[in-house]
Amino acid sequence: MNFPKSGFASEAEELHSFLEEIQNASAQVHSFSSEFVQERRLALFSEPVIFHGSLNVVRPDRLRWEFTSPIPSVLIFNGDQGMRCNDKAAPVDFNLGSDPVMRTVAEQLWLWLGGDYSRLRDHYILEKKGTSLRITPKDEAVGEYIGTVTIAFNTISKQPEKVEIVEPGGDSTIISFHSYVLNGDTPDLLFNTCGNNE
Repeated sequence: MNFPKSGFASEAEELHSFLEEIQNASAQVHSFSSEFVQERRLALFSEPVIFHGSLNVVRPDRLRWEFTSPIPSVLIFNGDQGMRCNDKAAPVDFNLGSDPVMRTVAEQLWLWLGGDYSRLRDHYILEKKGTSLRITPKDEAVGEYIGTVTIAFNTISKQPEKVEIVEPGGDSTIISFHSYVLNGDTPDLLFNTCGNNE
């Protein structure tokens, strides 16, 4: 005799299947690049602050996040090493082992873009919402600055298409990715130099 599955069991199975689908697709992508628009909504301002930029990722640990307007800047992670550059300042090197702020930034970026979402179960509550994954931190310390992160995936490539970060105070950031290139040629130079003022 078959008994109907409980709603909880069904949701858990649906989440498991969804994560497996995303994982399998991510396993086929060792690198990608895209353009993005970042919209920052702050309670203090009536209009959002809009940034444009580009992203280059080589999994598992190389990432270049570049704002092209309105104020150019570059943030690079290359293993445990990193570099940040502003438009008119000299590049600043950092090490994730000794810089907790940049280590937190790196952890958050890899949370959205790393492709291995199942590993998040230990520290986050995961929920499937349509074609999106909503992530809520279990750790109270993390929850002080992140309410939820919702990642919407492209229905074909299964890569992150939009990331929305909601802070406990109500401020939010929405990052929309477009013009994806998967497994393209990604020069090492992108992860060693900022390409400006050097």
